[in-house]
Amino acid sequence: MEAAEFDRSLSFDFCVAFLSNWQPPSSNLEDYWVHSIELLKLNGTNMVSLISKLLEDKSIDEQVKDGLNGCFNSYKDIIVELDAAMVAFKAKDLDTAGVKLSESLDTPMACQLLFANPTGNKSPLTTENDAYFKLNVIPMVVLQILKHPSSK
Repeated sequence: MEAAEFDRSLSFDFCVAFLSNWQPPSSNLEDYWVHSIELLKLNGTNMVSLISKLLEDKSIDEQVKDGLNGCFNSYKDIIVELDAAMVAFKAKDLDTAGVKLSESLDTPMACQLLFANPTGNKSPLTTENDAYFKLNVIPMVVLQILKHPSSK
């Protein structure tokens, strides 16, 4: 079963790049899910750090900084939600894990929308938000495979 069967935005090349610097935990699909969440949390933490640095940049427009503040809070909050997803997953509550993971999937899209305004300000996080979105798709696909074992 290919990931693209679950989500068309997830390319083979992206999955290979995602996994290239990653030591696989085992052949156990559950372990892959846990490790993909850990990588997602790390990426979220990196996003918080990047946004924090951008907020310190005096050359950035105040409207852009308002959007960055919203993104900062969203990414900061989602790290807690990913912890909750992990707890639910380990308790075999795949539905709750999926809901929490979906919230993380919404974060980069919501962040991008904060910059959609008539003043023409562009998001300084477009590339990073796109990558974070795609990183979310991987554990989402794995979770769907785990929820529907006949699809494996």
